[in-house]
Amino acid sequence: MNHASKKGLFLGMLLLVIISTQGLSAALHEGDAMFIHITENGPVVVRETRLEASGGSSMTDDPAVVWSCNQPGAIYNTASITVDGYVFAGTYLNLPKEAELFAPTGGGTPEWGYGGTEFYTDAGDNAFTLAAVDKDASGVTIIKWTGPGTGTPDWAKDFPGYSVTSYGPFAVSDDGSTIACVAAPAGTDAHLLLFDADSSSPLVDYEATGCGFPRYVKINADGRYTAFIALATLIVFDRDSLAVRAQISMGASNSAMDISGDGDLVAYGWPSLALMEWNGSSYQNLWSYNVGGGYYLSRIAISNDGSTMVSCWYNDPHNTIKVVVHDTGSSTPLWIYDYPVSSGVLQEVCYDIDITDDGAYFIVGSWGDDANVNPEVHIFQRDSTLHVYYTVDMPGSVFSVDIAGDGSYATAAGKHVHANTMGSGGDIVLINTDLTGIKDDYLIAFPNDIARITCSPNPFHHSTEIRYSILDTGYSIQDRAIEIYDAAGKLVRVLYPESSIQDQASAVVWDGTDARGRKVPGGVYFAGLETTTGIVTAKIVRLD
Repeated sequence: MNHASKKGLFLGMLLLVIISTQGLSAALHEGDAMFIHITENGPVVVRETRLEASGGSSMTDDPAVVWSCNQPGAIYNTASITVDGYVFAGTYLNLPKEAELFAPTGGGTPEWGYGGTEFYTDAGDNAFTLAAVDKDASGVTIIKWTGPGTGTPDWAKDFPGYSVTSYGPFAVSDDGSTIACVAAPAGTDAHLLLFDADSSSPLVDYEATGCGFPRYVKINADGRYTAFIALATLIVFDRDSLAVRAQISMGASNSAMDISGDGDLVAYGWPSLALMEWNGSSYQNLWSYNVGGGYYLSRIAISNDGSTMVSCWYNDPHNTIKVVVHDTGSSTPLWIYDYPVSSGVLQEVCYDIDITDDGAYFIVGSWGDDANVNPEVHIFQRDSTLHVYYTVDMPGSVFSVDIAGDGSYATAAGKHVHANTMGSGGDIVLINTDLTGIKDDYLIAFPNDIARITCSPNPFHHSTEIRYSILDTGYSIQDRAIEIYDAAGKLVRVLYPESSIQDQASAVVWDGTDARGRKVPGGVYFAGLETTTGIVTAKIVRLD
């Protein structure tokens, strides 16, 4: 991921940074720890004497976290949701250096692990295709399993002398049919290694001649189109014809890129965002967008149905993140969410993002801020106005997130301490996003012509006024309290009306505290009004 300053990033500088990063990564030993230092010339991996991670994880106290796993030495590179809530993940740096499969009912203990050196993993959303690239000093190995299995691979293929970068070099199509890796022998341009999941013989080893080093790869839902970045060039490759569909100059190297489920939309950017659509013969620009104010793109996600695009932006001080949501039919955002501003000492940035097939929900994983104000995992609901659906506070930085195509489960994984802090250890969680508490379908528990609740401002930071009214004179509002619930359905606060707007209407003010006067975390809450016929609720979003 590129975090250079607004001065720009010259190709020579980029090449030097990548060579330095690869060299340090190859030189890491089991007794060492790694952290990432952001410079105006890009990210640099720094090797330090190993500092053990300390303490366990309390993330299972979160009602949405099904399980968590802490590795005291290894760091999680990648994690993916696959069939029935299974999670496939890859670790590196210290033992166990392995690809791991977790069952949703396994309590955070891997079903099996497959040993190696430095794993990047992915899995099919709708098929139990598990795949990984393992990187060591001799080259890379592509490995494929059919899950859940026993850990014995279906096949493995070595590419001596090849190497991958840490930006996002590996992908599996949602249907599990296709595996893609972008790699390169030393001193050569990016190679696309494309596989049918059933065979260890690559469909193609395509070299993007003259384009530069390998950086990032994505595959559309059925595996036909693979989009990958070679330095500052976006290439879309057609599996059916085994030929390049399009080659697009991006103007700058970056890792902000995605492709829609049918392959007809591609998006990329760094100082500005570009969305392009296939017109039958080429990709043409639909629209461009620039958030302004010295912000730069770090990640993009397009829903499989092509309806929704989410982009995450960082600024020069690296002290906040902007999340921007677009309907792909318009360059005007539906809404923008600003993370609370930190000092920037430890550099807050979005490192990964994923979105459901229909664009209704998406997950953002970030490095976190120095004051630990911002949870590292945010799950948002699209809607036309801002909705933070759920958050999970991880111990350190998140390097990888994934959400199931139907939104039923999500996962997040990364380093146990901040990416810019010396130390080792890693954490991974399975998140049950289908919460058993109050849900959106409860928003109208009886007809709107009987009762109504409105909240303003919403979202809110400090306080919100909740106005509620009974529209049918056959029902009385007298002495009726407003009950505040969290997203898991737990009662947080009961508020009694202090003011009357009219005979059948009242108002209360909620200051974002629970019954003991403690500030509640940022997230989704519900205001509920009980009547003789049921409960009507309104969703409230509290911002930290």
